[in-house]
Amino acid sequence: MVMMMTTTTMMFTMKRKTRIWFGVFLAASVSTTVSSLSTAAAGGTGVHVPVGKDGEGFYSASTKGCFDVIDAATPLVLNEIKKQEQAEDGNGAYHIADYGTADAGTSLGLLTNMVLGVREKSKSKEVVIHYEDQVTNEWQSVFNHVLGLKSVVDAYGTTIPTPYSLGNVYTEACGVGFHNQCYPSNSIDFGVSFTAMHWLSSCPGSLQGSPYMHAARCPPTDDNKAAKAERDIAASDWKSILQARANEMVEGGRFVCVNFCVTKEGYFLGQTDVGASMWDSFQIAWDQLAKEKHINEEERLGISFPSYYRTNEEFIECLQEIPELELVSIEERITRCPYRELYTKQEDPKMTPRQYAESFVPTTQTWSDSTFRSALQPDRTDQDQVMTQFWENYTKLVEQNPTEHGMDYAHAFIVLEKKKKK
Repeated sequence: MVMMMTTTTMMFTMKRKTRIWFGVFLAASVSTTVSSLSTAAAGGTGVHVPVGKDGEGFYSASTKGCFDVIDAATPLVLNEIKKQEQAEDGNGAYHIADYGTADAGTSLGLLTNMVLGVREKSKSKEVVIHYEDQVTNEWQSVFNHVLGLKSVVDAYGTTIPTPYSLGNVYTEACGVGFHNQCYPSNSIDFGVSFTAMHWLSSCPGSLQGSPYMHAARCPPTDDNKAAKAERDIAASDWKSILQARANEMVEGGRFVCVNFCVTKEGYFLGQTDVGASMWDSFQIAWDQLAKEKHINEEERLGISFPSYYRTNEEFIECLQEIPELELVSIEERITRCPYRELYTKQEDPKMTPRQYAESFVPTTQTWSDSTFRSALQPDRTDQDQVMTQFWENYTKLVEQNPTEHGMDYAHAFIVLEKKKKK
């Protein structure tokens, strides 16, 4: 009897231990799966770190050129809305997604016009605007702008209206990176993205140790391998981006992507046929830090921008692998730097060269500061002081010859439609 009880007890104990170990294994498996999913969803997080205090809207206040770019795309977007078939009032809301929205200020005017365009067909149509960006985005600034708690002004002093003020407009935020599917399948009527999808999902850093800084600066020779990692990641990212948008859009949905590019003439952001190259200026200002012993040689050559400016061919080459999408149009456009345009036209004759430099330089700082900072040794306690000196070097460079310095934009304006099933 005692032997039987002991055996039974041992069997129970063994079963219990098995259950415990199985539970631990299951929990570990779930944890690993959740971690993997979370890592994928956060793709691109940390590649670009916003500058400024969340809630203040530094990005929109310092990137006046983006307003001009979006204004240029507005007729294109509204024309595509007109061509769409749309459900009648009361048959569900119209869903708009703004991918890579940053602080949401620069797209407010367009989204307002989009809502008005939708309501030309259905006067009382409810509209949902989905703001998407990385989890580390300035989300407080987003809602300050969207809800009208903080006004947005463009380069010409015009206050930009918010679509929320139109009524029956609902807003929400998504922190899943646009390299992934962010919304349920067949849920988005219209997606837009401006100056965002050049950022890569990871930081290959292959240009560290070279004088190029950015893939677009590398010599276009067959034997150049400096930017191969960036080029390969960009190709994979773009396919993932388009497949995710194809999944998210309803049949007949549109996606308008206005993204940095390298034009057929070889122009790209900050390096066109007008003025000095912004990238040359960056290099001069950064090298000056080394000359003055603020940084060492490893830091001087430690810059590798985790972004890639695609050509038109690179934008369209993977479309044949995503049969749900149809290319409606693609074209290259140059948008001139509004800071330089206003200064050279002497709209403000009292503006000194120093004042111009101080007004212009922050627009370059909004998107590049974190990459320059990452080249510094991580254990340095004087990173802020070094970066302050770098931007002062650049400001002084601009001040010496202000009309030569600006940041022209080179974009591909791309329109895609999700095909209807036959």
